[in-house]
This record gives sequence, C-alpha cells and structure tokens, in this order.
Amino acid sequence: MTRLSIIQPYVPQYRVPFFEGLRRELALDGVDLEVVSGQATDAQKLRGDAADAPWITGTRTREFRFGARTLSLTYSRRLWSDSDAVIVPHQGTSLDAMSALAFRRGKRVGVWGHIASYTSPLNPVDGAVEDWQLRRADHVFAYVPSGTEYALERGVSPREVTTVMNTIDTTSLEDALTSTTAEEIDRFRREKRIPDGPFLAYVGGLDSSKRVDLLADALDILHSSGSRAHIVIAGRGEQETLLKPALERGQVTLIGYAWTGRKAILLKGATAIVNPGRVGLIAVDALASKRMLITTDWPWHAPEIEYLKRGESLTQSGSSAEEFAHALQTALEEPPHTDPAVTWPEPPRLDAMIANYKDGVITMLNT
Repeated sequence: MTRLSIIQPYVPQYRVPFFEGLRRELALDGVDLEVVSGQATDAQKLRGDAADAPWITGTRTREFRFGARTLSLTYSRRLWSDSDAVIVPHQGTSLDAMSALAFRRGKRVGVWGHIASYTSPLNPVDGAVEDWQLRRADHVFAYVPSGTEYALERGVSPREVTTVMNTIDTTSLEDALTSTTAEEIDRFRREKRIPDGPFLAYVGGLDSSKRVDLLADALDILHSSGSRAHIVIAGRGEQETLLKPALERGQVTLIGYAWTGRKAILLKGATAIVNPGRVGLIAVDALASKRMLITTDWPWHAPEIEYLKRGESLTQSGSSAEEFAHALQTALEEPPHTDPAVTWPEPPRLDAMIANYKDGVITMLNT
C-alpha cells in the first residue's frame, strides 16, 4: 500500500471522525494513512479535548516563550521518513513543513490549513515563507473557498488546490438534536441549576483567542444594569478563572467539555450561541442547531465564519464590552428566530469533507 502521513500540531476530539473516515476511504484506494501528532500545549491541555487513537503516532512538542508569546515546535521527520507522501501544516514556523518541502527525497508533499492569514496579523517573514510553501507543495488543501482563492492568487495551479470545506461530524449532532426532548432539557436545567428564563450557550475553549476577558467585562456590565442574562458555558481553558465573578453572581453555569449528546441538549435549549472572540467551527454548530451566533466584528475570526450570513445566522456587534453586552441582552429580550420550520442553510457535511480531501490526496499522488 501507499503510505501517507498527515502531520498535526495536536489532534482534538472533533477531528477523530474525520481522520477515521478518511482512513477508511483512502484504504479503498490502497493508501494507508497515519497521523503524526504533537502534544497538546499547556493551554490546549486545559481544554480537555486532546484525542488518542491507534492510528495516531505521538511526537514531542517543545515550547519556547518570548515574553507574552509562546512558540510550539515539533520535528517528526523520523516518523514519516519512510512514507510515500506527507501532508504538513501550512505554517511558517513548522519545522516539518520546511523539512518536507526542502528535502523531498522522492516524496509527494502537500500543505493543509487556513492558507490565507485569518486569525492574526501576518508577519512579513512568515508570509514570505508560507507563500514559498504554497509554490513548493505538490498540493494545497484549503479549509474554505477564500483560502483556495488566496493560493490561486499566489500562482498555485487550480489543479493543485482542493477546498476541503472544514467541518465536524454534523450528522451525529443533528441526530442528537432531533432526538432531544423538552423533558431532557428540563432535566438538564434542574441538574445544572440553570435559572428560569431564556439562556445563551457558549461552546468552546476558554482561552485568549475567544476573548474571554471581553465576555467577563460584558457580564459585569449586564450585572450592573440589573440584567438577568445567563450563559451556560461548555468548555474549559486557561482563562476560565476570568469568569469567577460572574459564576459567583449566578450569571454563568460551567458544565465543562460537552460531548455530542450534552452539546445537543445545551444548543437546543439555548436562545442563541455566544462567542466574542475567534469564530471557527462553532459556525457549523450554529448551522446544525439553527441557532444564531452572536459575536463581534473582531478582525481575527477563523475562515469558517464565512459559512454564516449576517442578519440570518450571524449577529456581529462592535468590539467593545458595552456593545457586546447590548447584543446579548437584545438576544434575550428579542430572541432570534428558532422556529425549526424556518429554512436554514445546510452545514458543511463531514462525508463531503472526507470526499474532498480524498480527491485531493489521489490527485497529489498521481501527478
């Protein structure tokens, strides 16, 4: 069989169904897939969502701190040196990407990621390196269409780019949402002691990329105004302590990491979803659950925010705590449409992502 290695900084739980499905599909074409994964960083460990599986080979991650910035590096060439092909992260700081692209030794090499710079200002040096990676790679796997457009603008041939349409296992979530009953939601509210009345849902890690500090400030403002706004938070992270005052005031309920069934109950019971910081795959949760996502006009959202349409599935306030607090209160007083009969766009499907990715792999191997 042809051996393919995909290199990942770390593998979160939500990626497991994708890789398992991709392994099955590639095996039908004689391709054996192995995932080489670094360790979760200290911040990622606090989320509690790191995955383990027989097809994951772990490698050491080294962390270097430069003031407030932390750089996480892995170098795992010895683990994929015998592979026929390797797909590496599209990152200027990826040692594996640089090694694979500079010293091919007969391997087919792909790069996978956002491709364009969405989530932070682009350092000119990193930008130059990443553009070189795009031109050097045999194939580019972009999360969303705008990433593909960026690669094409940098001179990559259309035949050498695949738009994978990054997503999660929406089928399992939608099945759980459909089967969730009002009685289960009521039981959940009693178990978690969620106050009577409408509540908002937060799903995701509690770290700086999600602007937890802004959420905490908005909750302070809502408390001072006498608002009864309540947010149920499914997630863990290094900035969880910023919500302690709101927790003590009874404004939030913390339920930790939520698996599919618990997440379905939370989303179906909620009036809307909130996330003041980086919007990524939570956009898929919003579409699957048919719940409006309330965020800010922060410029560093992940590309998946493109799946949502402002005014229909997305509300964006200004980036101040006052403006975000107002958006939360408005959602509770004037709930967005949650009628199942209202037509929502379909979320990107995992089986389609797997098929897209497989097509890209086969093209890469055969060119």
